Amino acid sequence: MSWSSIVGQERVKALLQRTIQNGQIAHAYLFYGPEGIGKDALAIEFAKTLNCLKDNVEACGVCPNCQRMDSFQHPNIKLVFALPVGKNEKNGDDPINVLTEAQVAEVREQIQMKAKDLYQRIEITKANFIKINSVRDIKREAAMSRIEDGKKVFIIFNADMMNTEAGNSLLKTLEEPLPGTILLLTTSAKDQLLPTIVSRCQLIKCDLLSDAEIETALVTRDNVDKSIARLIAQLANGSYYNARRLSLQDMAEERKDVVEFMRLVLGKRKTALIEAIEELASSTDRTGIERWLKLLQSWLRDALLIQQKTNTPILENEKQSMESFVKNFQYANLIAAIQSVERAIAHIDKNIYLHLILTTLAIDLRKNITEMPSV
Repeated sequence: MSWSSIVGQERVKALLQRTIQNGQIAHAYLFYGPEGIGKDALAIEFAKTLNCLKDNVEACGVCPNCQRMDSFQHPNIKLVFALPVGKNEKNGDDPINVLTEAQVAEVREQIQMKAKDLYQRIEITKANFIKINSVRDIKREAAMSRIEDGKKVFIIFNADMMNTEAGNSLLKTLEEPLPGTILLLTTSAKDQLLPTIVSRCQLIKCDLLSDAEIETALVTRDNVDKSIARLIAQLANGSYYNARRLSLQDMAEERKDVVEFMRLVLGKRKTALIEAIEELASSTDRTGIERWLKLLQSWLRDALLIQQKTNTPILENEKQSMESFVKNFQYANLIAAIQSVERAIAHIDKNIYLHLILTTLAIDLRKNITEMPSV
């Protein structure tokens, strides 16, 4: 693990490296931004670098500290996340020791998975919030003498999952920071944290990933075919986590529905088109409709690339039919067609009647693709 192994986030990486170089380490940081963009990975690499024996802006990855950090076995790093409430658990109990053997085994398994893949979300059965005992454990361990040199770093994943008691307990710890101890919080819902907690942390806003960054990560890390990776990246909304979930689905198969819709839009079977719009609008929620529209938009973009004779990877099983489409509609204004889909996506969030959005889109698409340009 190193800064370069984190997808994107170049601005944040540079910021953290400057912080380390200047030796201006705050006692608490809050990494915030949308789900799946690498907040946990950044926090973990920051903690690792602070404890690397090479004392540089980048962890060496080979010293004993780095190797133990990679497996979360170093005594200077402590992970805090949502855990189940133990049977008869009382305030002050050890948050792990109160769990059953099966629960402890699941916790260990999840930590091992996180160590191997920093983009893996830790999810424990029946763990609905971060317990006050987990937060009190931070103060107890922070007060203990360090066994080894370096910084004691406590990473609280999904800090917005702290219940009220836990949040108030953490606030007391933030108000009375212990020397040599650093708290790193990550969250996709900053507004759900106590404002007093937010105000006592150095804020690190993490950025959405670009399509190119996600595409490259899918190809190099997850062995996804380049043409599929490009399609997934367009649908992932800047999140590598979303992209990996989408990569498990058959995106090529899903785009067949888009192709069939385009056939109906450009054909003469008006009744079939009306029925297709009715089925789509009634069987899918707004989030599903938005994703379907983005699939349609990506199809039109690929068609535009072929129209412009751009050498870009296209899904192999679609290339022939797309080339035929471009040949049959030589004067199609695909840029305008793409823009009409963009407008439809924008209308989704405005609570406009779905049938109206899809019907208007179908009319616009037919006009943009079939009508001859005015001279």
